[in-house]
Amino acid sequence: MGDMTSTATTPANVVVRNTAKLDALMEIEKHWQADWKENHLFEVDMPEEDDLTAEELLAKYPKWMGTFPYPYMNGSLHLGHGFSVSKIEFATGWERLKGKRALFPFGFHVTGMPIKASADKIAHELEMFGPNFEVPKENEDDSKILSEKVADMSVGATPKAGANFGSKKTKVAAKSGGAKYQFQLMQAQGIPNEEIAKFADTQYWLKYYPPIAVADLNSLGCKIDWRRAFLTTDHNPYYDSFARWQFQRLYEMEKIKFGKRYTVWSAKDAQPCMDHDRQSGEGVKPQEYTGIKLEVLQWSEQGSQIASAIPELAGKRVFLVAATLRPETMYGQTNCFVGTKLEYGFFLSDKVDEVYVVSEGAARNMAFQSMSPENGKVVKLGTISGLAIIGSKVNAPLSEYKDGVYVLPMENVLATKGTGVVTSVPSDSPDDYAALRDLKKKPEYYNIDPKWVEAFNPIAVLSTEAYGEMSAPTLCDKLKINSQKDRVQLAEAKEAAYKEGFYNGTMSIGEFKGLPVQVAKQMVRAQLIECHDAVPYAEPEGLVMSRSGDECVVALCDQWYITYGEEAWKALTKKCLAQLNTYSDDTRTQFEAKLDWLNEWACARSFGLGSKVPWEESLVIESLSDSTIYMSYYTVSHLLHRSLDGSEIGPLGITAEDMDYFAWDYVLLGKDLPSGHSKAAELAELRRSYLYWYPVDIRSSAKDLVQNHLTFFMYIHTAMFPEREWPRGIRVNGHLLLNSEKMSKSTGNSLSLREACDRYGADATRIALAVAGDSMEDANFEEETAEAEILRLFNLKEWVTDALVALAASEKSPSEETRAESVFLCPASAPFTALDRVFDAKMDMYTLATGAAYEATMYRDALKNGMYEFLNLRDWYREASAATGMHPTLLRKWINRQVIQLCPVAPHWCEHVWRTLMGNTTSIMNARWPTDLPADVDHALIAAGDYMTKLTKSVYDAEASLQKRSKKKGTKEALNGEFDPNGPKTLDIFVACKFPQWQEDVISVLKECFDVSTATFNDKAIQEALGQKGLLKNKKAMPFAQVTKKRVALLGPTAFDRALIFEEIDILNALVPYLKNNRGYSKVTIVDLGNAGELTGALATAAESAVPGEPSLLVAKA
Repeated sequence: MGDMTSTATTPANVVVRNTAKLDALMEIEKHWQADWKENHLFEVDMPEEDDLTAEELLAKYPKWMGTFPYPYMNGSLHLGHGFSVSKIEFATGWERLKGKRALFPFGFHVTGMPIKASADKIAHELEMFGPNFEVPKENEDDSKILSEKVADMSVGATPKAGANFGSKKTKVAAKSGGAKYQFQLMQAQGIPNEEIAKFADTQYWLKYYPPIAVADLNSLGCKIDWRRAFLTTDHNPYYDSFARWQFQRLYEMEKIKFGKRYTVWSAKDAQPCMDHDRQSGEGVKPQEYTGIKLEVLQWSEQGSQIASAIPELAGKRVFLVAATLRPETMYGQTNCFVGTKLEYGFFLSDKVDEVYVVSEGAARNMAFQSMSPENGKVVKLGTISGLAIIGSKVNAPLSEYKDGVYVLPMENVLATKGTGVVTSVPSDSPDDYAALRDLKKKPEYYNIDPKWVEAFNPIAVLSTEAYGEMSAPTLCDKLKINSQKDRVQLAEAKEAAYKEGFYNGTMSIGEFKGLPVQVAKQMVRAQLIECHDAVPYAEPEGLVMSRSGDECVVALCDQWYITYGEEAWKALTKKCLAQLNTYSDDTRTQFEAKLDWLNEWACARSFGLGSKVPWEESLVIESLSDSTIYMSYYTVSHLLHRSLDGSEIGPLGITAEDMDYFAWDYVLLGKDLPSGHSKAAELAELRRSYLYWYPVDIRSSAKDLVQNHLTFFMYIHTAMFPEREWPRGIRVNGHLLLNSEKMSKSTGNSLSLREACDRYGADATRIALAVAGDSMEDANFEEETAEAEILRLFNLKEWVTDALVALAASEKSPSEETRAESVFLCPASAPFTALDRVFDAKMDMYTLATGAAYEATMYRDALKNGMYEFLNLRDWYREASAATGMHPTLLRKWINRQVIQLCPVAPHWCEHVWRTLMGNTTSIMNARWPTDLPADVDHALIAAGDYMTKLTKSVYDAEASLQKRSKKKGTKEALNGEFDPNGPKTLDIFVACKFPQWQEDVISVLKECFDVSTATFNDKAIQEALGQKGLLKNKKAMPFAQVTKKRVALLGPTAFDRALIFEEIDILNALVPYLKNNRGYSKVTIVDLGNAGELTGALATAAESAVPGEPSLLVAKA
């Protein structure tokens, strides 16, 4: 209703921290967290009915298993972790409500370089600064003491995590900005110096952070079965045997191979630097080029002076090496470009008589690609500026200009992209064409000799249907590119030229004339390399920094790699993707794109934590390669061990030694055990548990893992497991902003998971996470929202308390009205009114919408319908029934529904209301989704409710309009004096039983001109028919026709039937008490125009605009 809008969704702009309300809610949360732990509520096992097959067991006892990528344990969990975790956490609550055995297991990742790199930093800093980490005065400006920024860090004791683990009392402070050293980052977490020194040992990290993570997740109220938790690497011998088994089997299937491959490489760590080993640059991969060798035929004057001053160049051939992605276009070289402000070096190559002129970064990459005298070592003979090279003449392989081309200046040449040398093909490169054109127009401005450019014109290299044989000049003209400074248009032209040339181009010149560019490209490249006119060259697509602080290169090295991208395997993985639920089209599109270009992946390294490669134990398994199918490990881990490190043996008495490859083959693959196996019966228990819980029903993660882990997850499952055990769903979310800004410790805009729970309580934090967002777009955690939810939850708890008191009184006196504080109830024995029935129908509507949102994992929508709109509905009903009282039956239903609907997101509050206030004896965690829901909403009653809302708003608007007119002099309303909405007043409501004839005529025309088979209107025929009937003279006719057409497009032909699906008079009669009691009308008259007879004066005027479903109103002073 217009004036019945609740403030339920309006944020409360008040500070609530440390108030009694917050304390009361947090006390409730701690109480129920302890209760859940004591009663092992989230420890979920398979049913113990051994006589049933796995299929029969699942049919009788449906299961659900959701997983989240185990977090890396080099620090405490931040709120972004909590956001991604919440997607599985909320889903677990929903699946429990559906009656499933819902399992949410959790583990901790410690494989790889991050911990090793940080531990090495601490060890180094201990050597530099001593055990008290006293920074020398000369370093103080760069390394400010952070103690002033560190808040109180103490938290409650964490739960048991294993025999070798000690609980620590710490949490990460929001601000650690400005930290230069690793020890300062640790200080910012509240860790004392004497403790920081222990982190020089990698094993200490494994003992320190996991228990803190367990405590933080428990403080959020997560439904995690902690019996199944574990650490990766050989620190846990059970998991170690699992990881090694997996790798051995992939090796035997030839999914892991050995050979020379390009890989992103850390020279400092002397091993590949894969995504999880990176400080920055995750997802960056090697970019392969063709390095065109442009031999210097004649140096410029300045270049000659510099070169002759370097004795080591005597007798050597010098080449400028240009990196290109388009070797097939080399026939059209007219010159090459260098950056005037760049510095180049003379670098020895792997050939004794050849020297390469390239940027320092390119030389470093080349050194690791067997293009230097000693692999990995750069030998620099001297330096030369780009300016000094300009005017030199070089030989351009394949070019039609056989006598050589000149080196020219070009703006925007980058030292960080390619080699710093750019070969120029102006026929097909818009950038090259624009630069060459500028140089020809203004040689003096660019300080070049005109002869260097005058005789050099674009050469036709390839032909395309769209742009002919000169794609670059054509596109520059088309996009009105006037110079090389038009960077935006040039970028557009470059993309268009490349795509059209590659996909639709045909060679116009050379040995491969007539061949498609896609075919000729590799043939030209191979020819250039074979003739020693080019070298293969690669570099990272972008900047990659390792965890050890090393700027990475691309190395060509012998390595073990997983053969992702192999065609048959890719096809199988695409089948897996096609079958699983991605919960959004965007997610599916991203996976499809990733599968199309994912290639081989280095899977072993020399250093860092991890499990050893089974067939080469000097290497350890890479961190993204030991984490592809560990979800299957969760199905049995609780039976194997009961501590993170595996030191506490599980209930079946199986040792890590028992879990050899044959055991894993049997448990996870169903292969036969060797006869006489000593643990055959126990392993059979593991097998039954695996078959019950697997596959994963949903894997949820942030979007950055699409490019690696989540795609690997699908690949390895298709290789290892039968189709029945492939994953069923992958859900991807965006990253989390904090108050609409990127979270960053350096700016102070950060929040740890524990800090959020301490500041706002678990349930308010969870609600703010739920409304933050559900798509792949970045979500936003608003602290104002969390603050508002504290007040909302507390106030709702108080109101429900009063409501339950009133309901208890109503049960004792069902024939009497009852009151308790602000709650007013009609007699329980009273029949439902039209208002009651509308309220009941809307409850069902919102509950159905809430369930649909939970099922789709759209938690913002679930809260919108299940809490915010549900609260608004209560407020509407409470206000509309203020004169007669709410019906006890419906109020009890509302409370029960509200608690159930909110339970997945705010379980502590709901458990308190469910058990403490409502008196239930079992946990709400074992409650069920309402079974009394209709299959669909009652559209008639929903329409009636919308009618009520619209009418009350119309009454309010009519009052405002009358008040405004009565203030204007000269109006007839002003003659009766100014209208006071709060004074005595009357209301006449005119109800029409039929529509105006002109509307019926318009509807008739539209029906005649509507084609049911195509669901389209013949607009020309409509225009003619309306004109023939004289309806175009009515200014209301065409707007009415357009509205009707839109309704038909939305609802189909049924929209032509405008008969109301509810009794209008009955609904109005139900509203009369509200209009009198809440709006203050002394008299409300409902005028049925079908039986009213002839009206005169103001009544007749007011009644003219009434149509069925849209009554007209007359408001007057009493």
